[in-house]
Amino acid sequence: MELDYGCSVFIKSGKLKGRIGCFDDDDIDDKDQPIGFVSLGNPLYSSEYEIPIKHLRKATTEDFYKRQEEILNQLMKMKYSKQKVNERVKAELLSEFIYIESQFSDRYFNVRFLSEVDGKKLFISHSSKDKLFARLLATDLAEAGHIPWLDEWRIKVGESIPGSISRALQECDYVLVILSNNSNQSEWVQQEWYTKYWDEIAEGKVKVIPILIEDCIIPELLKTKKYADFREEYRIGLRELLLAFK
Repeated sequence: MELDYGCSVFIKSGKLKGRIGCFDDDDIDDKDQPIGFVSLGNPLYSSEYEIPIKHLRKATTEDFYKRQEEILNQLMKMKYSKQKVNERVKAELLSEFIYIESQFSDRYFNVRFLSEVDGKKLFISHSSKDKLFARLLATDLAEAGHIPWLDEWRIKVGESIPGSISRALQECDYVLVILSNNSNQSEWVQQEWYTKYWDEIAEGKVKVIPILIEDCIIPELLKTKKYADFREEYRIGLRELLLAFK
């Protein structure tokens, strides 16, 4: 796969395996092997590494999601570690995290505003603690031609949060409920899908689609529904979900 300058790359092998950076340039090393110059963060201020091209591929939205979770876990361990923290390593992780966050936003902006879509309007109901997964899902749904509604991207400064959510619930075709141990403890999530559930009963059409991202207690009213299963393989869950909109 050809790598474009400035694209996001995933390092699939070698000492930096699993990390994500910006493909800044390429060259040939002293053994005549193609290498890439990769910045683990914004190229203007991040560390740059020489990495064999064969160890690189374009980063996917799923890569962003998984790597952000890994970075957050590493930073939490550093925060509570009794050992002295390597500040250079910490700064590099933060830089990589911020870079990934910007790529998430760029991809969503491109598919949401720079392309013509006529797909389903999808309200994503989720706990704030599952925000990373919600962003991943929203971006992939937008790339598939649908119009996801995610609070942090759609509620403007100064707008009424309850009012914006109420309008989005009324206008959406489906409410996608992200089921997790976090969402089971969220009254907001329950209220959101309850609203659409009674519309489903009244109209006799599917309006609420459960999405299972981990083993958890499934609410009684949703137990009879087939859920999109994201626990084992994200791509399989996404395919199941997209088929539900056909």
